[in-house]
Amino acid sequence: MFMFIFLLLFGSAVIAFGIYAIKNPYSWWFRNLFDDREPSDLWVWYLKLVGTITIGMGAMIILFGTQHLFI
Repeated sequence: MFMFIFLLLFGSAVIAFGIYAIKNPYSWWFRNLFDDREPSDLWVWYLKLVGTITIGMGAMIILFGTQHLFI
């Protein structure tokens, strides 16, 4: 049961990070350390794509974590 709760929380955090990447692609989290330029449209599109993939990975973590309920 502990493993399921851990994977549920971890999957939720991954999903939240993916949603944050889609909603706010201009955040300093997604920039190089000393890069003050504005991100290009291609970079913003890429971050939104990666955010969508991250949401899917978080859902898979939660889905695969449900197997620990039946053991």
